[in-house]
Amino acid sequence: MLSTAIQTHTFTTSTNKPYTYLTAGPFTGPLLFFLHGWPGIALTWKRQLVSLASLGFYCVAPDLPGYGGTWTSTNPSDFALEKLVPDLLELLSHVGRKQAVWIGHDWGCGPLYTLASHHPEVCRAIVGISVPYWTLELGLPTLLETIDRDLYPEDKFPYGPWDYQVFYEQEPTAVDKQFESNLPVNMKLVFGRGSAETGRGLARTSQVSKHKGWFGGPGAKVPDLPLEKTVLDQEIFDALIASATKNGWHGATAWYLNHAANRKYTLEKSVNDGKLEMPVLFVHTEYDSVCQSAHNPKLMKEMRQRCENLTEFVIKAGHWGQLECPEAVNSGIVEWVGKDVKEWWPGPELKSRL
Repeated sequence: MLSTAIQTHTFTTSTNKPYTYLTAGPFTGPLLFFLHGWPGIALTWKRQLVSLASLGFYCVAPDLPGYGGTWTSTNPSDFALEKLVPDLLELLSHVGRKQAVWIGHDWGCGPLYTLASHHPEVCRAIVGISVPYWTLELGLPTLLETIDRDLYPEDKFPYGPWDYQVFYEQEPTAVDKQFESNLPVNMKLVFGRGSAETGRGLARTSQVSKHKGWFGGPGAKVPDLPLEKTVLDQEIFDALIASATKNGWHGATAWYLNHAANRKYTLEKSVNDGKLEMPVLFVHTEYDSVCQSAHNPKLMKEMRQRCENLTEFVIKAGHWGQLECPEAVNSGIVEWVGKDVKEWWPGPELKSRL
């Protein structure tokens, strides 16, 4: 059998920034590179690393800046995409490769999509989960254009499900203080499971400004969810708490504080007017109340126009689809690779055993 053991490594960039990253699978296997989102860590890809490593893929998942063992900063501008993408290019070179199939979720889709549009030569193919292309990386102005006004009337919800990002810009330290005030309870609430009802309803993120914080605001009573009602297991939960305890919450918030810089970088540096020629897979999380791509065609408009070889499928999960429905996500990725990236699997080690 191929080894599926997850190993931890460290790497320091040419600008002296330390990264921690996980690997699984044979080093000679086809490379899959996983980029987690807010407020995750590399280990939130555990169910992909183990499963896909068993099929002969070489899986690499870094802790992104602000998380885990990777660098953090109190300067929000350090988290602009223009400063993060070069680090990922160095990490790709560090693991001895020139190309990968890159997979991103949530804020991991920011550097994922800028890599694809600015450096297509390093992307054999890409996979986005929950967040469509040509949205987040263009900043808040573009996100606001995607609001479903039938669900979010402008007079009541001017910023729709993206209201929380406006509040972050106004009071970033308030967000940090709230999450840090009770990390275990708040973390479990963030990673709660989705449902058909919540997926079609108003996102709780649409009222963060009104409440001056998440979950009804800093003074609201919030439930302490049992772990089994989240998408986490004990190992991932403990690692998330350790990460946030070590680093604080300011790095997680800082990813949201570079809208103008990210927009400028994306528009000025994208090649081919942002049109992607490589195979692209998008995974809709149907019960996702914030990124309602399965029900709001505005969110997908640009992605469908700019991706020349786009495949889509829908899973019945909330925002954390790769944690909530790992089998569906993993099998969907493998099926797509077999169809559109045929030479990427099986790798040489597995071929020798067939």
